Amino acid sequence: MVIRVYNLHDNQSLSLHLPLLIGDIDSTTSDGSIIVINTSVQPCQPIKWPVVEGAFKVLVELKVGENVIRLIHESQVLVLTLNRYIPEIPLFVRPVYIICSDDDGNFQGPEDEDCSVLSAVDRVTLAAMLVQTFTAEKLNEHGFGYKTFQLEMDQEYEPFCHIFRSQLTLEKAQSMTGNELWTHFAKELMMSNFTQKDCCKWFCFMSFTRYSLPENSEPPRSHGDILKHTKGHAALGGGGLALFGTGNLHTWARSISEIHQRFTDVRKIDRKKYMDDSAYREYHWANYATGLGAALHELGHTFDLAHTPSGVMARGFDDINRVFIVQRYKSKQRSTQERSISEDRSSVCSIESGKCTESKAAYTTNSTSYQNPVKKYNKMETKCYIAPPPLVVNVESNFKPLVPTSLTFSSRNYDGTERHQMISDQIGCEIITDLLLGVDGRVLAKTQCRREKSSSCSSVSSASSPPSPLSTTPLTLPNSPEEPPTQQLSFTDGGAHWYRSSAVLLYFHRWFNKSNPTNQGKQPEISGNMVKSNNGLRLVELRSFPQGEVFHFWEFIQDTPPTVFQLRTTQIRNLPLGASFVTVFVEDTYGNIAKGKVSVEDFSK
Repeated sequence: MVIRVYNLHDNQSLSLHLPLLIGDIDSTTSDGSIIVINTSVQPCQPIKWPVVEGAFKVLVELKVGENVIRLIHESQVLVLTLNRYIPEIPLFVRPVYIICSDDDGNFQGPEDEDCSVLSAVDRVTLAAMLVQTFTAEKLNEHGFGYKTFQLEMDQEYEPFCHIFRSQLTLEKAQSMTGNELWTHFAKELMMSNFTQKDCCKWFCFMSFTRYSLPENSEPPRSHGDILKHTKGHAALGGGGLALFGTGNLHTWARSISEIHQRFTDVRKIDRKKYMDDSAYREYHWANYATGLGAALHELGHTFDLAHTPSGVMARGFDDINRVFIVQRYKSKQRSTQERSISEDRSSVCSIESGKCTESKAAYTTNSTSYQNPVKKYNKMETKCYIAPPPLVVNVESNFKPLVPTSLTFSSRNYDGTERHQMISDQIGCEIITDLLLGVDGRVLAKTQCRREKSSSCSSVSSASSPPSPLSTTPLTLPNSPEEPPTQQLSFTDGGAHWYRSSAVLLYFHRWFNKSNPTNQGKQPEISGNMVKSNNGLRLVELRSFPQGEVFHFWEFIQDTPPTVFQLRTTQIRNLPLGASFVTVFVEDTYGNIAKGKVSVEDFSK
């Protein structure tokens, strides 16, 4: 037997604190364990990781400089050298744990869980390292190498989390809405004594989130009902602040050695005592996955990312556990429809006679998958996992109705709102109308788009999302269901990937690159149907207005990018039907950004 690592090579240099090693034990498909030791760190602490059907994923913490890593399985040993360097990037992400002026700072959790401030700081610091690792892994998946953002570090070059005591009292903070909390902390942090405030993105967690269900009440059935009984919670990101509650922080790992156990913890949340933010999956591991992924999603908004048709900036962040855990191959496989339902976190539904009806049982009938959230590593030359195909509805190609027909699908969303989608059949195309209704029945969003008919199948997923605030205010989590990626790429971990335009945006983003002395900071120009930048255009993204979701983009990653680009209606796919305006987002070679509202009439034909 031979130990092999596929995603990293010997003597590779990384700017990561916590790289992920993916590999297998050749000539075996058995379960077992592998021990990982960084012999360059003293005292070196061995960590045991599971081997699942011969495959493994392990995380190892690196010090600055050379790190000699030993992977031990039975009598076999693999020695791998990794070099950690500090990139010359002046911009960084600053993790912060926020405590009210009159509170002890403990977060909510079971009695047998350490919910102290010190424990919270450890969990948040580790979470920041994990989302840094995720970003590097998923940019590499797009062919961009292991590029990622930098975390604030101490004098030993180790990441850490600040403790910030707010002027807000506990009573006042718990009486405020999420948007009010975001606005308050955005101002309070910028007026604080923190240094380098213009160089950081704030990655903040509120200690005072509390879930309290009245006595003798039945456990809430919808996420909206859960939020009604939760105070001091937010999941918002934008500008320089990503703000998140700590209602499920007790399910998060505190140390590297806990990560696998936490991501496979099959205990169910007691919904009478604790907040269940798991996309209706109810397990501890699912709360960890959704919480960590949602925090990454909000951090993504601070990097100027918009909601996308798929991936982390949609609801794909619910799958983030799959990035760090090997998926079991031999266990009972879900059917295509079961997978689609489990990935569509925002609508729990089953299709019967052309109707979509709520069915919470979809998450409980296949408990084996959730108790073993692992899948075999695919040893293809592409070195990636191949996700099963999404749910599609097959339509007979020779069927021609005598009169135009329509289908209506209704579903309850992740936050208690409802979505109604009507697909109208017309000659040569389909008209898709999406309505998003609030919990009070009012219309939150209405979109229409025209879609060319496929000869064999058509997707019934929707890519629209509720209205997003302006760029000066934070964006919340999307409710749109997961759709298949539009790019010809094989993503390894289901929805846990960067949508292609998001990856391009991050690759050239200022927070991901060292300063260039030739960069004069001049923004690209948007004038009518023309986009210009003397620095070279790298990304032109079209976002719906005012919702702000990406529906089309152009990337220019060649050595000599264009300096001028003309927007033409004939080149655009998925233009919302009846749209008078769209938001044009532009990024140049140096990460300078411009965004503007443009009339569709100004586009060239």
